[in-house]
Amino acid sequence: MKNLTPMCTLCGIAFLLSSCYVNKPVTSINGPAFYNSDITYQPKPLSADTVHHAAYVSASIINGQGGNANDALTAGELNLGMGYTTKHFNFSGGVFGAAGSFSNATIPSDQSYYFNNKFTGMAGARASINYYITSGHVDIRIIGIEAAYSNEFGDYANYRKEVAGQPNFYTSTRTDLLTIGGSTEVIWYGRDPSWQYGFRLFVGSTNVNYPRNPSNNYALPSITPALAYFMQVKRYFMIGEFTGAGGHFSVGYRF
Repeated sequence: MKNLTPMCTLCGIAFLLSSCYVNKPVTSINGPAFYNSDITYQPKPLSADTVHHAAYVSASIINGQGGNANDALTAGELNLGMGYTTKHFNFSGGVFGAAGSFSNATIPSDQSYYFNNKFTGMAGARASINYYITSGHVDIRIIGIEAAYSNEFGDYANYRKEVAGQPNFYTSTRTDLLTIGGSTEVIWYGRDPSWQYGFRLFVGSTNVNYPRNPSNNYALPSITPALAYFMQVKRYFMIGEFTGAGGHFSVGYRF
């Protein structure tokens, strides 16, 4: 009996500690699903092209990160844009729409407001302007301004309204995003002007104060960086882009 009492006491303490650990709620950070994923490269004709206006249609895959490091966005996107080139200036404008899912890997299944994944989508418009100079086969788009406006819809947007103000949930319910910033780009061609290659760097910001995790003071960056590679072969093109919270991969056709 003397040995049994301390064993029972230890078991009781271990049970209490394990219960406290299991029942401790997880902190969850939730913001716009397409935060840092709304900007993408907008093609425009080269100064060497025989036609200085073109329509560009493309399909994209978007991968993004949520405010919780393990949460993720996966979506498909359709883009329609027009590009124009004049002496020393490029212009572009277009519309886009995306739909996909936002996956939760943070909130456990035994906690309130758990979900596996939720539908999300957005629709919006983009525009850009560049000043460029030409050197041989190269257009140097020295400085540019790019902007994207979009509106988010779907189950994940509704979910954020549901959990706003709940304990351990730090949430932005904003669904309209405006991202604007500056860019610089180099684009060139080889022997054939219809084979084109380019790199573009964009740095901007979005009109959202993304929630900060109080446990480690981390939040998704307020500055939106994006590095894109563009390649056109005849009338077909592809774009690979890395952003502050993920990336885009696009394939399309130039009319």
